[in-house]
Amino acid sequence: MAKNKSNKQNKKKQQLKNKIGKPPGTLIHVGESKIEKAIVTLTEYNEQEYKTKKIESVEELIQLASTNDDKIKWIDVNGISDVDFLTKFGEIFKIHSMILEDVVNSNQQPKVEYYDKDMFFVLKKITWEENQDVAYDQISILITPQILFTFRDDTKEDYTSIQARIETGVNVFRKSKLDYLFYVLIDFEVDRYFLLIEELSEKIEAEQEILFDDPTQNDIKKIQLLKKDAHKIKHAIRPLREALLSLVRQESVFIEQQNMVYFRDAMDHIIQVHEALETQRESITTLIDIYLSSVSNKMNEVMKMLTLIATIFIPLTFIAGVYGMNFENMPELHFEYAYFIVWGIMIVLGISLIVYFKKKKWL
Repeated sequence: MAKNKSNKQNKKKQQLKNKIGKPPGTLIHVGESKIEKAIVTLTEYNEQEYKTKKIESVEELIQLASTNDDKIKWIDVNGISDVDFLTKFGEIFKIHSMILEDVVNSNQQPKVEYYDKDMFFVLKKITWEENQDVAYDQISILITPQILFTFRDDTKEDYTSIQARIETGVNVFRKSKLDYLFYVLIDFEVDRYFLLIEELSEKIEAEQEILFDDPTQNDIKKIQLLKKDAHKIKHAIRPLREALLSLVRQESVFIEQQNMVYFRDAMDHIIQVHEALETQRESITTLIDIYLSSVSNKMNEVMKMLTLIATIFIPLTFIAGVYGMNFENMPELHFEYAYFIVWGIMIVLGISLIVYFKKKKWL
């Protein structure tokens, strides 16, 4: 696993080196390539009808770009490593090269940017990998006057649940414009953050129970991994909070006033997530204190036991030392039962000390 991680880091470094010195708007993919060939899905709807289909050819894209009707159009591009395709795609739909440069760079922080008649929004999908590490997937959303585009590179998730809502949401969804779809996409990921924080909380509680029972050196590694995961989550959530705050505070031609309440709701949710994350980060710091305290208590118990053992043997050692001296004038040495009497005294003394310690609850 360490070798695989190192290979990913080296590949990323090489991708970043390739960007150095290139003019703005140059498309160079940065990040892990999960889907080699882009999958383009069109979803279009209005109050009367709903349709979704895969786009198989460039000709269909050209025809779609020239279509002008009252339907809401959502084009989802899954697979951002095919730079040649995205370049052609950008030419067809007249997408600014700076937007496409950010789309293919999966290291972008959540943000909102405005380009003439377009608005560009970036957020992160956060999940737990199979090895229990936090993983990012970038989702880029472009809103134009006619079409909403989403760009991602995700093999594990599709938008079938959102498409099902569109198909059945005649009263709300199908009557709304692109801004409501934009809100739903944001809310879809923000809701996932609540589950993510809950899973993080469960991991912290499980580790806390282990620390109280039997802490080991491996536990401090687990705590550091939890701390690292929490930092990764914060790195995605905090910029998103700022981006949503910018959306809510500024009047935008892309968001109708009556739909602003939904974005304020999403803003409220991301604030809740951020506060919950801060609580979990404090809990992780507490885990370190618990670990150190548990290890210290464990050491104190060991020292306590050693001290009690030493206390028991001190008088016995004293007796043995006295009668081990080579003096000739020691009457006890010539007594017939002296050996057995000394042994009896030592045994009684030892047992008496053990009983005393137990009475004091030191043992």
